Amino acid sequence: MKSILLTSFLLLSYLFPTTLLAQQTVKINGTVMDGKQTLPAATVLLYTAKDSSLVTTAMTDQDGKFNFTAAPSKYYIVSSSIGYNKVKSAPFQLSGPAALQIPAITLKENTKNLSEVSIVAAKPVLERRADKLIFNVDATPSAAGLTALEVLKKAPGISVDHNENISLSGKSNVLVTIDGKQTYLSSTEVVNLLKSMQSNQIETIEIINNPGSKYDANSTGGIINIKTKKSQTEGFNGNLALGAGFNKYLLPNGSLNLNYRKKYFNVFGSYGYYKNKSLQRLNIDRITPGTDPLSFTQRNKDTSAYSSQNFKIGTDFFLSPKHTIGFLVKGNISDYNQQSLSIVNIGKSFAATDSILKTPSYNSSNRKNFSYNINYKGVLDTAGQEITVDADYSTFDGTNDANYTNRFYQPNGSFFKDGQIYRNFAPSNIDIKAIKADYTLPINKIFKLEAGAKMASVKSDNNYVYENDIQGNWIFDNTKSNRFLYDEKVSAAYATLYVNLGKTSLSGGLRAENTNSTGNSITTNLVTKRKYTDLFPSLSLSRNIDADNTLNFSYSRKINRPNYQNLNPFVFFLDQYTYNQGNPNLKPEYSNNLEASYLFKQKYSLALNYSRTSDVITQVLLQNEVKKSMYQTILNLASEEVVSLTFAFPVKINKWWNMNNNVLGYFKQIKAPDLNGADLNSKQFSGNFYAQNNFTLTKLISADAALRFSTPQIEGAFKVKSMYNADAGIRYSFPNKTGNLKLGVSDIFHSQKARIFSTLPGNIYNLEQYGNTTSVRLTFTYRFGKMTVKSARSRSTGLDEEQKRLGGK
Repeated sequence: MKSILLTSFLLLSYLFPTTLLAQQTVKINGTVMDGKQTLPAATVLLYTAKDSSLVTTAMTDQDGKFNFTAAPSKYYIVSSSIGYNKVKSAPFQLSGPAALQIPAITLKENTKNLSEVSIVAAKPVLERRADKLIFNVDATPSAAGLTALEVLKKAPGISVDHNENISLSGKSNVLVTIDGKQTYLSSTEVVNLLKSMQSNQIETIEIINNPGSKYDANSTGGIINIKTKKSQTEGFNGNLALGAGFNKYLLPNGSLNLNYRKKYFNVFGSYGYYKNKSLQRLNIDRITPGTDPLSFTQRNKDTSAYSSQNFKIGTDFFLSPKHTIGFLVKGNISDYNQQSLSIVNIGKSFAATDSILKTPSYNSSNRKNFSYNINYKGVLDTAGQEITVDADYSTFDGTNDANYTNRFYQPNGSFFKDGQIYRNFAPSNIDIKAIKADYTLPINKIFKLEAGAKMASVKSDNNYVYENDIQGNWIFDNTKSNRFLYDEKVSAAYATLYVNLGKTSLSGGLRAENTNSTGNSITTNLVTKRKYTDLFPSLSLSRNIDADNTLNFSYSRKINRPNYQNLNPFVFFLDQYTYNQGNPNLKPEYSNNLEASYLFKQKYSLALNYSRTSDVITQVLLQNEVKKSMYQTILNLASEEVVSLTFAFPVKINKWWNMNNNVLGYFKQIKAPDLNGADLNSKQFSGNFYAQNNFTLTKLISADAALRFSTPQIEGAFKVKSMYNADAGIRYSFPNKTGNLKLGVSDIFHSQKARIFSTLPGNIYNLEQYGNTTSVRLTFTYRFGKMTVKSARSRSTGLDEEQKRLGGK
């Protein structure tokens, strides 16, 4: 594997040799304003003065700033923004070597009626930056009416498996953040949150394969940042979205966003509702290990109904042009009900059934998650020195109640005997507190320093009450019941130094994190304490060969701490032979990550990644020889190595048809000596292909179609067979630009079927899982109020990492 990695790096060096670095490039900095304040999200185009050819494009950040890198020559700039007239700058000479600061570009508000304004530019589906890939959701009509989890499946490089585990470029344990902040939720609760979030609430999805020291270290698999829509208008405005889908059941959804902004304050709020009903089938064929094997043929049918409500309300007070304080409250309330029927044929072979186990069950849960944030941002001088402070408090309350009735029947269908009849109640309460501060200090034109600190505290109380039906009476079972308390405190500090050497820029950072945790299984009197301090270095190097060619290299070390619920030893049943169990002995995993990439014309990218993870936290399916049962649990495997090569390339077929393509190939090796009595050494070459087609049919009608194909892949101790999926959508925009209609179809060929088998010697099973994933959705969106773009503050909180870990599957 090391030889593969070395060869690949040498190949990159050969393809893009240092002799290309001879051409000098110079940086251009500027600001776009409206006469009063800076303008974010304004479009800026750089043209050569000689022949007016387009060199490159940019978009202003939240402070209205932009920058280009170009070869010495004479240029001019054209800037535009919705609600403003287009402005062309005076020609200027770029000579270098020092960066050129051009005068501020001032746009004037367009006084015409909005219906008379022609919007000729649109965001592409994918934008490629040196350190991230940006997926623009609004540019994808087929995303209409989807949940955030379903939208993730459309983003290149991201995979969501049959158990709703999210992976990025073949690596699991991905950190999902919302608006740059950790959710502090477990993987299960993150998935539930993503299911409750609608696509019309999402602006972009940022994919960061190798984050630096500024980010929390708990991201061994990279970061997926979901940026929600924020109003950037002054006065009163809003956005209403109503939708309905059909997948055999009716699926209503809707959302409302409101914003009111004046000179000294901004008030905003949103509300969303989502309802889903689905049918899932799970088929498992397995042979128990040992000298007396049994064959189990299991067929499970689940009908589940899910509804959620989420809201957000906040305000910003502009104390002065340089100081802002804000308050934010967010909430999510969801309910889940599931009716299941499991039928298991048991015998000496699959062809000879001795008995049949039937288990009807009912499961219900509700969750309430509320977050509160106070945020301050201060710009301390004109050079860019600034400080931000976030204080957060979050609560999570949930229940999970279930009833199971196990009954055995003869092969001819006649009743034989009762098996286990039981029920459980599992309330959960989690409190999270965090405070963090970030400081930016531009030292001079070459050096910039970023530093920060964070403290987070998490306390969880999980109770699991298990009762057996004994002759019609419910009797408490203290052998399975348990109360689990978890207390964790994490303190962190980081510093990153950025160095700008013209066409070469580099950064080096170091993050220190101290963890102090106690897991207390009260019923079993098992206390697990851990206290450790780790250092997480990061390094990034970028070389702008010229305006079209950029080389990047990065390194980082990361940690992944166990989810709170994964440490919980509770047992959750499907039937008396199939269950899920936590593991209080889980250790954190550590990974080292390398990435080398090449970017051409800000469109085409080639990235080589290598990661090695020790004590890999992963989900496994194992069998118990004595109990004849199959169970799912979380274990630490010895190591996982992944080498991946990603090639992303857009193709313009003609003026109305554009394609975005992403090809990922990777090699993964997983090792685990003595796993359930056997040695695991699993290797697999895998690949993913993603193609997004966008069609501009008329000025008002656009469409898209996407195809994703994945070859066989390995995860933990099992292998997933190949799979493909196709989606399509069409959008009609109203002539006055105040709204649109979107029609989307998901899983056109009903091909989303997970087929899994074991890679562990002696652990024989085949699993198949599928549902009514083919759906049609219609969404109506209407914008109202003043549409003039003004600057708005980008807001985020400090609770993302801890909420990511509230629980596990």
